[in-house]
Amino acid sequence: MPSSLQRCCQAVCCISQQNLTALLCFLSIVNQYTMRVCLNLAITEMVLPKVVNVTANGTLIKLSPCGVDLDGKAFMARGSSPEFSRYAWDETTQGLILSAFFWGYVASHFASAFIADKYPRLLLGLSVLITAVLTLLTPLAIDIGGAPLLMATRAIEGVGEGATFPVLSAIIGHWIPPDKRGMLGSFIYSGGQIGSLVGGIGTGLIISKLHSWRLVFYVWGSLAIVWYLFWLVLGYASPETNPFISEEEKGRLLVQFADAKKVERTSGIPWSQICKSVPLWALIIGQVGHDWGFYLLATDLPKYMKSILGVSVEDNGLISYFPFLCMWIFSVLSGWICDIQIKKNCVTRSNARKFWTTVGSLPPAIFIVAASYADCNKLLVVVYFALSVTFMGGFYPGLKVNVNDLSPNLAGVLMAMVNGIGAITGIVVPYLAGVLTPNQTVSEWRNVFWLAFWVLNATNVVFVLFGSAEIQPWNSEEVSST
Repeated sequence: MPSSLQRCCQAVCCISQQNLTALLCFLSIVNQYTMRVCLNLAITEMVLPKVVNVTANGTLIKLSPCGVDLDGKAFMARGSSPEFSRYAWDETTQGLILSAFFWGYVASHFASAFIADKYPRLLLGLSVLITAVLTLLTPLAIDIGGAPLLMATRAIEGVGEGATFPVLSAIIGHWIPPDKRGMLGSFIYSGGQIGSLVGGIGTGLIISKLHSWRLVFYVWGSLAIVWYLFWLVLGYASPETNPFISEEEKGRLLVQFADAKKVERTSGIPWSQICKSVPLWALIIGQVGHDWGFYLLATDLPKYMKSILGVSVEDNGLISYFPFLCMWIFSVLSGWICDIQIKKNCVTRSNARKFWTTVGSLPPAIFIVAASYADCNKLLVVVYFALSVTFMGGFYPGLKVNVNDLSPNLAGVLMAMVNGIGAITGIVVPYLAGVLTPNQTVSEWRNVFWLAFWVLNATNVVFVLFGSAEIQPWNSEEVSST
C-alpha cells in the first residue's frame, strides 16, 4: 500500500524524492506555525478591551488610543455563550500566556539535541502530532482551568514542537547538498512564513465569519493530523533509508554529499570543540537577534493593531500576517540569489551568509521603529510593518542554513543549540512587551520597538565579525569527541 501511494504521488506530481521530502518538511513547518500563531490573534478577541473613560451621551465606550470604538470592532461583545466568552486577563497575564509556548519549546530543543540526528523521521512526526493533539484540546483546557491551564497546555505544545527545527536540520543534512541549500533550505524553513500567513488570516476569517474562537483550534489541529498521516507513508529521513528512491537519484545525491558528509560519526558528540567554536557562538548570537524581532512581530503585532489602531479581527489577521507572504517570497528569492552568488564565486559562502543576514536585520530594525512614529496613520503603519517583515526573509539564506555549513554531520545538534537559545527570546519578548505596555499607548510601544532595533543590529554586527560558513574541524570523525 505505501509503495502504491508513493508511486501514485510521484506520477501525479512528477517530483523527485528530494523535492518530495522538501515539500513535506515545508508543510510540517506550515502546520506547526498555524498552530503556534493562531492564539496570537485569537487572544485579542478572547480578552476584554482596555477601557478608556470616554462618555458619549452618557454612555461609557471603549476606545483605542487612535479613537476607534473597540466594542464596535469586537464580534464577541455580546451574549454569555461560551462561544463568545471573554476573559479579564491583564497585559502581564496575556504576555505570560503568549510566552508559555516557548517554555516547553526551549527545553525540548535542548533535549532533542541528543537524538535529533538519530531518529529524525520519528521525531518530526511526533513533533507535529503532539502539537496537534494539544491544539485540539486548548478550548477544553481554558474551560477547565482558565489562564493557568492554558499556559500549561501551550507549554506542552512547545515541548512537542521544539524538536521540529533540530530534526529538519538533520533531514536537510541528508537530503539537500550545499549547492542547493540556499534555495531549498530557505524554501523549507520559510514554511514558518506561510504558516503564519495562513494561520493568521485563516484565524481572523474563522472568528469573524463563524463567530467562534474555539473553531480556530479545531481547524488547525485537524489539518496537522492530516499532515502526520501523509508523513507516515511518504516521509523518510535520508536517501539511504527511502525504499522508493531511484538508484540514479540516490547515486547523484551521495556524490554531491561526498565532500561535506565525509564519514558518519560513531564516536559521539564532540561537546568540548562545539562549545569552544567562535563561529557557532556568533551564529547563536545572530539567531537571538533575529528571533527577537521575528517573535515581536509574529506574537505581538496583532495586539498592537487591535489595541492601538482598533483594527477588526478579520482585518487584523490580514494586516498582521499578509506581510509573511512577502517574507516567504523574499526568502525564496534571496535564497536563489545566494546560491547563484556562491556558484559563480561572486562572494565566498561566508560573506554571502553575512550579507543576507544583514539584509534580514538592518532594514527590519529601521522599519519597526518607523512604524511607531507613524502614530495613527494606518496606511503608513501597515507599510512599515510589512517592509520590516519582508526583509527578515534575508535571514533564511543567511543564518538559518548556517548550521549545515558548519557541520553537516551534526546539523541536528547544532540546530537544537542555536534555535533553542534563540527561542528564549520567545519567552522574554511577549512578557516584556506586556510589562512595558500596561496602558497600551503608542509611546509605550515605541520603547518596545526601539529595544528591538538595538538588539537586531548589535547581534548582526557580532555575526558579521565572527561568523563563518566553513565546515568546522569537529564535523569529521577524525577529531576527538572529548
